[in-house]
Amino acid sequence: MKKLAPPQTETMLRLMALADSPQNLEAMQYLVFQFDFKEYEQFILECPPGSIRFNNLLRVAVFCDSVGYLVENEAVDREAVYELFPIPWAKIDPIIQGMRRELDWPDAFDYFERLGRDYLKWWETKRKKIKPLPPMAEPTGAPRALTTARTRAPLPARPVTPPRPAAAMASRPGVGARPGLPAATAAAAAARPTLRVLAKPGLKLAGKAIKVLKKTKTARKAKPRPKAKSRPRPKPKGKGKRR
Repeated sequence: MKKLAPPQTETMLRLMALADSPQNLEAMQYLVFQFDFKEYEQFILECPPGSIRFNNLLRVAVFCDSVGYLVENEAVDREAVYELFPIPWAKIDPIIQGMRRELDWPDAFDYFERLGRDYLKWWETKRKKIKPLPPMAEPTGAPRALTTARTRAPLPARPVTPPRPAAAMASRPGVGARPGLPAATAAAAAARPTLRVLAKPGLKLAGKAIKVLKKTKTARKAKPRPKAKSRPRPKPKGKGKRR
């Protein structure tokens, strides 16, 4: 690869910073690793305009279309672009063609298309020069556990508490299963403690009369205030009669 000129180097650094932004990086990862649509109709049904996956495809298409424009106008080196940026035209070619038909926009992303087709030719030539990777060895034996060993012993299990014995209600006279109830319901009803009224007003318990005291609220009567004693006013002293 030839050495880049300073203006091309500056442009490539800006393109790399733009491609490494969180939105563009997430969109490119989606197209490279997860995108698997083969028809435009299926894609537009599952990923309508405005959805995250539709925006990811549109973001990559706009970015690659801009890079294709710079490559055709020799603002950046073509081989440097192919070495540093993935050009996923082969994966989204059916989607772009369907978008052109639906929108009646025949030259939509045409720079991206020419860049992608030329990238495929460049990649086929480069693949022949690359040494193929050795085949992966088949695993032998039991696979290793993916979980790590515990660093401390597990807590002991709690002892099982036996259920409480039901009260022996059968020995009491007059207590038994109600007719029409199942055995489980009758046993549960028999196990419940019965409430008994020990005393009522007016009854005697152990030879003593039980008195029920009722608290009655009595209104407090206001005490009349003592009347103030009126004192006789002293008579004014009259002037003596003139003689």
